Amino acid sequence: MSHYDDRLAEVLHFSITPAKARDYVRIVRDWLGTNPRTGEAHLPDARKAPAAIARGVGVYQVLDVLVDADLFRRLRVRGESRGPAGVDDLRAALRLVQGRPFDRLRDGGWSFLSEGDRLDQHMICAVVDVAHLVTTYSLQSGDTRQARLAAETAALAAPHEEIPRLDLAAVADAEGHPSEADRILRDEVCNRTDDDDAPPELSDRTKQVIATRDWRERTRKAS
Repeated sequence: MSHYDDRLAEVLHFSITPAKARDYVRIVRDWLGTNPRTGEAHLPDARKAPAAIARGVGVYQVLDVLVDADLFRRLRVRGESRGPAGVDDLRAALRLVQGRPFDRLRDGGWSFLSEGDRLDQHMICAVVDVAHLVTTYSLQSGDTRQARLAAETAALAAPHEEIPRLDLAAVADAEGHPSEADRILRDEVCNRTDDDDAPPELSDRTKQVIATRDWRERTRKAS
């Protein structure tokens, strides 16, 4: 019985034995297959992984595999660093989004997502930020189809966030539907509430977006 199998069972919070954890590792190793760069498994033997060799302790380490969250981050960094020329990278990042980040978790599993540095929340914010950039750029260039696609993607990933709603209002306005834009601002932003209490104060960021788009008069009417 190895220390790293004990540690794996502990970290994953499974009610399993280290032996069963080792079986799961074998299954994952088969799923991932062979690393074309090295000719070895993407998930090598814990005693042979680079991190294990460096530390002198067995470590399970997946090599040369990108998950969607990592690829999203890379596309975002490259896209934002290139300015307007990087909008295609940002759009490619949004195409990876299929809904709320990490919303298909096994019941009772993945408890690490609710502890400490919340990866799921970071990804929600990242999707909203990227979509807002793409929506704004697309509206400025007159591409309402791309603007709507970006805004709807953000609303799907972050249904409780205000920025995607503001972006959808801007898209509706650009499409020639000012009454729909007013409705979104009134019902889904300014007067939105999740309980019987009065609508909460708008966040500073929401106020900033409204000011940037010069919707002050509309928000006065909405409230």
